[in-house]
Amino acid sequence: MDWLGFNLEIVNQFSGPDRIIAFDPSYVAKSGKNTAGVGYFHSGVAGKRKWGLEVTGLAAVDLEDITAYHLEAVQTVGRHSEETLPGYYAEIVEQRADELLQVSKYLVADAYFSRNPFIQRVVDTGLHLVSRLRKNVSLRYSYSGPQKRKGRPKKYAGKVDLLHPDRSVFFLVNALRSATTKAYAGVVELKAAGIGIKVVIVHQLNEEGQIKSFKIYMSTDVEQSAEHIIRAYRCRFQQEFIFRDGKQFAGMEAGQGRDWLKIDFHINAALTVVNLAIAAHHLDTPAVSRDAFSMSDITNAYANERLALRIFSRCGIDPNLPKMKTVLNEVRNYAARAA
Repeated sequence: MDWLGFNLEIVNQFSGPDRIIAFDPSYVAKSGKNTAGVGYFHSGVAGKRKWGLEVTGLAAVDLEDITAYHLEAVQTVGRHSEETLPGYYAEIVEQRADELLQVSKYLVADAYFSRNPFIQRVVDTGLHLVSRLRKNVSLRYSYSGPQKRKGRPKKYAGKVDLLHPDRSVFFLVNALRSATTKAYAGVVELKAAGIGIKVVIVHQLNEEGQIKSFKIYMSTDVEQSAEHIIRAYRCRFQQEFIFRDGKQFAGMEAGQGRDWLKIDFHINAALTVVNLAIAAHHLDTPAVSRDAFSMSDITNAYANERLALRIFSRCGIDPNLPKMKTVLNEVRNYAARAA
């Protein structure tokens, strides 16, 4: 089954043009010792490493509708002993670059991925990486002044002070400014990767206007606006709802297969069901009148409908009668709740 191709059809049919690709590994509970790829992986919910499986999810996120669509999940299995984990993740992107570029040129991932070899290998595919940077990151200003006649040309003009960025390089982003926030954007070099990047530094202020904390966002596309970088990074969290719904309502963690091909089919089938549920029960409603998407309501509705039809059948009642259709609709929406 070509899961990526199938889900691309859904994305192209239902989503708008302003999209990003969300990239995030997810822990999947699995007991036993004979399952392919089983081991200790980080669980974000538990906040620690746990025994089980790991799948790397690729999702398309519509920035206008703020809706995520599953593209493909790839199990962490078969990694060579000499291959680094960031390198393994980069290979996943490289193998699917042509299809991913049909969705967007922006791949968005968390701060773990703002390092080499991941950054450079992603950029080499034609994609741009949007991510966060650690607070101890080393950023350097490029030097553009006069050079000495002898010796090696000067390339850098010092390290970036994240609390006091050089205002000749960084400009204040008024669109991201508030009473408790100031944001500065500029193009500098990421020392760890050796490339120029667009950086957005967001200062969180206290009541006296002093800096109490800060966050650093980046993009390898130096022409991308600061507002779009922040919006893209924040919207990537919509992918977490796909994992949540897949695990809670679509049986993502209920598979009994031990072969990696069976696991791949089961997990992608579960997450694709969430896509189909969004398309069939959420996107058919005009955007202005949509409620929050709830996979729980959809599964309850199908369970209620099946039970009602079973009762009608045993009682010899025709469910196609006008009165029964009304009753069936009431029963279907019984116990509905918001997401």
